[in-house]
Amino acid sequence: MKALRVILIIVAVLLAAILIVPLFSPATAEVSAETTIAVEPAVLFPPVASYMNRPAWDPWLTQDSTADARLEPKDGYVGSTYSWTGEKVGTGRMVVVSVRENEYIESSLWFGDVEEPSLVEWKFEAVDGGTHVTWSFTQETSYPIGRLGMMFGKNFLKQSFELGLANLKEVMESMPEKNSALGTIAVEAMPAMLTLVADGAGTMETIGEQLGELYGLLFAEAGKQQLEVTGAPFVHYLDYDESTGFSKYRAGVVVNKMGKDASKVKAVSYPEMQAIQALHTGPYEEFTNSYDQIGAYIEENEIEVSGEAFEFYQIGMESESDPSLLETLIVFPLI
Repeated sequence: MKALRVILIIVAVLLAAILIVPLFSPATAEVSAETTIAVEPAVLFPPVASYMNRPAWDPWLTQDSTADARLEPKDGYVGSTYSWTGEKVGTGRMVVVSVRENEYIESSLWFGDVEEPSLVEWKFEAVDGGTHVTWSFTQETSYPIGRLGMMFGKNFLKQSFELGLANLKEVMESMPEKNSALGTIAVEAMPAMLTLVADGAGTMETIGEQLGELYGLLFAEAGKQQLEVTGAPFVHYLDYDESTGFSKYRAGVVVNKMGKDASKVKAVSYPEMQAIQALHTGPYEEFTNSYDQIGAYIEENEIEVSGEAFEFYQIGMESESDPSLLETLIVFPLI
């Protein structure tokens, strides 16, 4: 009987702890961490808001070798989705709800099959030497188990947030300084075009020299045929040999009506097509960075592309002498 009484007392104490202690814990659990990262808000904000480099610094994925993440960036960031699954991290997803560009991100976070999301917020403040970043988490907890669990889990969560910001700081500050930027990557329709084109071939080092001659030929022929050039000059890459860097391509100009073939110049009508598109702003020499980002997006989202590519020189060297202000639309047609 004495042993039974002791057991009952222990059970009563445990039940009291479970029922009473959570009464003194707030219904809303809040966790935050902050740091300063030595890059400008305009550099830091896009990859965080679009989730594009999230797998490289995520504090949970980096500790789970089985983790698999899926990225779905959206134009304007709102609606961008980051989802994951793994043996340690389980399953979950985050969706961007609202943004103030370079200042604030609000996201909804779901763990597993829960119906009510948690709130995740990012704040970016320009300071001397970079950006002060605050990353916070807010969740309504149920009584008593939810509150009790969060009492024990808050310290672990804060440590994870601090680790994530440390990882993000390392990733962003170790990136090579560059004078270019890539806009939002999205699947959009490339409009139908009537064009004059001229064929060429070469490596990335020699194509630039060839294009001046080819565009001169195309603009001269458009004048002869009394055609109006109505769009940005472009290059249509028909293939690319990674081992040699060699490519067959077409230099082209968009015209207002169907032209005629003339010697090296051909009149080609392109149909409307769905394509992965993103705007590269900056020097042509830094195209590799943008192509790598688009390639990663295509691979991560398992999108099938044709193997061809377009570059539309919306602001080119003929109208802008500052390389950092050049604008090139990069397009990968889908199959």
